[in-house]
Amino acid sequence: MKKLCLIISVTLMSSHAMAESNTYIRNGNIYSHQGQFFAGAGVATGSEFYKDQDHKTGAYLNGGYHGEDFNIDLTGINYRFFGDNDSLVNFSAFLVANPGFDSDDADILIGMKDRKISGDLGLNADIHLGKGTLSTKFQHDVTGVYKGYQADMTYYHPMDLGFANIVPYAGVHYFSKDYVNYYTGVSRSEVTPQRTAYQSSGSLAYNVGYAMVIPVTKHLDITQSTGYSHLASNMADSPLVDSSNQWVTTLGVSYSF
Repeated sequence: MKKLCLIISVTLMSSHAMAESNTYIRNGNIYSHQGQFFAGAGVATGSEFYKDQDHKTGAYLNGGYHGEDFNIDLTGINYRFFGDNDSLVNFSAFLVANPGFDSDDADILIGMKDRKISGDLGLNADIHLGKGTLSTKFQHDVTGVYKGYQADMTYYHPMDLGFANIVPYAGVHYFSKDYVNYYTGVSRSEVTPQRTAYQSSGSLAYNVGYAMVIPVTKHLDITQSTGYSHLASNMADSPLVDSSNQWVTTLGVSYSF
């Protein structure tokens, strides 16, 4: 969903399967129903990342397989190559995509070059701290699109509420200078009266939120998540960015089999 917030759309979540629930953390992602295929759909709405963005609400689809070590879905692919569900530390390799944008996605982007979708290859380390997991990631563009890197550190704390499993999280994400300038920079050839030239250095985003899974049947779940991100000034001061405060919320269903 490239027309929703670039920052939060991928914040939803190493390998500690909770004994009392189906929800667990692996490779810095929130999963459920280990060892099963799944298909899901829902609606997401969020704040404007780019000024005068055309679409803030839309449908989403997801599906794939979440296994003990190997996971694949529409958000990415990861493989745990060190550790198991009982290990203090797990290591994984992963591949994810970063959304691009078209010049007609928002009024502020009209006349700019389209930014391409990019792909990152990364390494993840999950450290299990009691019932929580501290997940760290480092990823680098392997498609030659923005030619930079990202890093992340997030703490997840799965909880069983009886009627639902909820996973609150908080963390910080770093975007390299190349990422910031590719997705939020403005070159001299792209300057207009409403859009000044802009180049910056690396930037941070501070993220908090939660994901909730409500079982309806053995196979069917209702899913709901909300995330908030505060962008540091190196990204938020771009003439393209609407606000330093970004949020997104989703509501959907997921079927596991």
